[in-house]
Amino acid sequence: MKKTVIIIGGGISGLTSGIYAKLNGYDAVILEKNHVLGGACIGWERKGCYIDGCIHWMAGIKETSNFFGLWNDVGAISKDSPFFFQNDFHTIDFGDKKFTVWADTDKLEKELIDFAPEDERQIKKFCKLVKRFRKIEGPVHKPVDLMNLFDLLKIAFTMLGDYYYVAKTSKLSCADYAKKFKNPYLSKWLADAMSADYNFMSFLYMLGHVSNRNGGIPIGGSVEIIRRMQEKFLSLGGEVKYLSEAQKINVYSGVATGVTLKNGEIINGDYIVSSTPVEHCLKTLLEGKYPLKSIDLRLKDEKTYPTYTYTTAVFKVQADLSSAPLSHVVYLNKPITLEKDYNSVSFRNYSYDKTLKAPEGYTVVQATLSGNDKTYYWWKNVKETGDYKAEKQKIAEQLLSVYIEKYPDLLGKVEIIDVISPLTYERYLNTRHGSFQGFVHTAEGKSLMQKGVIKGLKNFILSG
Repeated sequence: MKKTVIIIGGGISGLTSGIYAKLNGYDAVILEKNHVLGGACIGWERKGCYIDGCIHWMAGIKETSNFFGLWNDVGAISKDSPFFFQNDFHTIDFGDKKFTVWADTDKLEKELIDFAPEDERQIKKFCKLVKRFRKIEGPVHKPVDLMNLFDLLKIAFTMLGDYYYVAKTSKLSCADYAKKFKNPYLSKWLADAMSADYNFMSFLYMLGHVSNRNGGIPIGGSVEIIRRMQEKFLSLGGEVKYLSEAQKINVYSGVATGVTLKNGEIINGDYIVSSTPVEHCLKTLLEGKYPLKSIDLRLKDEKTYPTYTYTTAVFKVQADLSSAPLSHVVYLNKPITLEKDYNSVSFRNYSYDKTLKAPEGYTVVQATLSGNDKTYYWWKNVKETGDYKAEKQKIAEQLLSVYIEKYPDLLGKVEIIDVISPLTYERYLNTRHGSFQGFVHTAEGKSLMQKGVIKGLKNFILSG
């Protein structure tokens, strides 16, 4: 008789867990709190327009990449999957001056030197680092739980030539690295590019994979990735229970035996996999009875281990924006104020993918302010003490005003169709402080290869 794996959460992690469970001879049931799968990898519709809520670029899409085998196994992509590769990764606009961050590193080097010739030496060093990070990838061939000394030595050996640079840049913040540059505009961009909290290594990793065409945007958006993974899971005989939000993981004599849903239903299984956010799993589903010191340390120290949050307004624009920058970072003359003054906003248009739903002649644009835990607390206070809906509309109108200032020809042709705050992510995903990903990789933070097993709890795996 086959043993059954119960998986809480149907995002990328949950679907991956379910697919590998089926491939290894288990029955698998995914419990999804929402009416669709996807978790953070999600898209939705407003006023006839598709809004992509996740993938800005996807790493590991080259067949030679460590990640490609994993993505291919779970059906997310294949060698025939279509991708869009950005040539102009960002346009950085200070009003009086602007430059483009090209995916082509040689072209980027020339652009930056033309813009800031006084920093030529540092610019060449920077571009050389980006090229070095093209080949650096994380180990995905085996779960941490199953790695032995030989596996760890193999990882160390393959990174031997690059470890010095990984170690050095991971302990350097983007803000501190930016101080090496004389040009104030270039320095400002480097400090803000990934948020000043991020370590420099994260920025190099991102640019390295994009420049190597190992990072691209999947045609069809986030929902197309999930559709393929869902199709793979169901084709293997997997089962999905929608609108089935877990309330607690049932544990008897130190063994996880099943899940109690919020509607009172109990789903029993031989193994339980949590693919929900780690804090929600440990504090809510396991009721705080199985603490993990490594995680608790990070949850208590928001300065060293902050979260990354978004406040986003979505516009329906009556225009073809194919000639506009895909990502347009605009520095403001007058800041937009939430919990702090925001001096820049990122506009992203989706004209590159004609398969994404929009009325004929229209393009979707997202305007985003990047925040952290404090942004979440600010929005939470607005929700509790003010008019949350009115505040969202007010901020969206401010973002719209900035957009029209940059694109005056679009006056009267732009409509606000959605506003997304950290509280939206929290409600939909149960994430910590409304974050859409894990802890920010800061210069002070320590990296963590967290095992999926918890001491004292059998037949349970922590995933996601």
